Amino acid sequence: MKRFLILAIIALSMLVSVSADMYIPEANMTINESGTYVLSEDILTLNETGIWINASNVILDGNNHVVTGNSTSKNTGISVYNANDKIENITIKNLKLKNWSIGVKIGWNVKNITIINCEFEDNEDFLDSYASEQYFYLNTIHENQSAESYTPLASPKLVYTYGGNEYTYRLGNYYEGYNGTGNEEEGVYNGVYVMDGESPFMACDPYPLIKTPENYKIIKTLYPEVELKYEEDGALIGDIFALESRFENYVITDAPVTPTSSSSSGGSGRSYDSDISDEIESKVIKNFVSSATVIYGNEIDENYASQLRERIQNAEGFKISGNAVIVGGPLANGFAKEYNDQFEMSISNDYPGENKGIIQVLKVQDNTGKIVQSYTIVYIAGSDRLGTQAALEYFKTLNELPEGPLMVEWTENGPVVVE
Repeated sequence: MKRFLILAIIALSMLVSVSADMYIPEANMTINESGTYVLSEDILTLNETGIWINASNVILDGNNHVVTGNSTSKNTGISVYNANDKIENITIKNLKLKNWSIGVKIGWNVKNITIINCEFEDNEDFLDSYASEQYFYLNTIHENQSAESYTPLASPKLVYTYGGNEYTYRLGNYYEGYNGTGNEEEGVYNGVYVMDGESPFMACDPYPLIKTPENYKIIKTLYPEVELKYEEDGALIGDIFALESRFENYVITDAPVTPTSSSSSGGSGRSYDSDISDEIESKVIKNFVSSATVIYGNEIDENYASQLRERIQNAEGFKISGNAVIVGGPLANGFAKEYNDQFEMSISNDYPGENKGIIQVLKVQDNTGKIVQSYTIVYIAGSDRLGTQAALEYFKTLNELPEGPLMVEWTENGPVVVE
């Protein structure tokens, strides 16, 4: 039964009985019984906590209302917390949290919590979560906010529509002001986004959204069902979480299986794009090239770049903001010139020498914005045309990205690694 919460009756009707040693937040509203709660109006409070959820099996539907706090003190918009008992099966949705030190704070003993279709604005941290089983997705995060979380900010596997097509994949959240390299088919940016901060538990989002959440319509949520061998064990769902206890304590039953294909297409999840060269045999390399922008600087390097994929990018006027493959040396390619000295081996007309090229990999962390982005740049270049060709042809034969520089020479028998 839905309960419509009005500020005037909260103080009288939502009292809670707890043990003497349990910390009680000074909350504007306390939920200590299971049920579905729907806000009937906005909440503006000077209390330490806006809403305290102290019970399991709770759905809090904000009904598109706003819970606003007092930014002059340390406070929390929604606290999900119980010092004595485990809290399970919580859903928070359709709510805007504004002007809090922490938008949502989740205790360590909270299991199976979903936060969806919420909006966070002008908070110091929009989330501070110790939950081990959490889904946080299709939320809108305005600029200049950070977050800490023990688990990634993402959905379970979903069946959803985007841009008129149906997909089976995972979704993250929309971060206002961010523009990056994206996969237009599935509607998510490439790479993992890590919140800015010094904590070792800064939140990360593996599937940040290209467009605002209303552009993604969920058809079905695929929760794998997990049977626990021991009741006290916690089960962490999906391939983006770690297990709490040894693997033999988990028995998976009736987990949904999504078919995969050799190219990216609606409904089958990400593998790699259809324009990737058939000469690349390794799925690892195909997936990386699919996630990357292949960048060239002149007509010769354009021809080489097109041997990796059909969709390629001229370096002029372009900005790298995600995975990239730079084809060609610093004389022709502006990005090669910019990054040349950051690689272990700098390319020049004299080095690595006649008919020789080098394949190198650089991990980049971009700290220029509030959201820290990590991505990978592959540099394929030589001292001359045949050197670049040698490196590119050999790159297509790799099983995975090399850990260190690979020097390759063009010979009458094709590319050969220089020991």
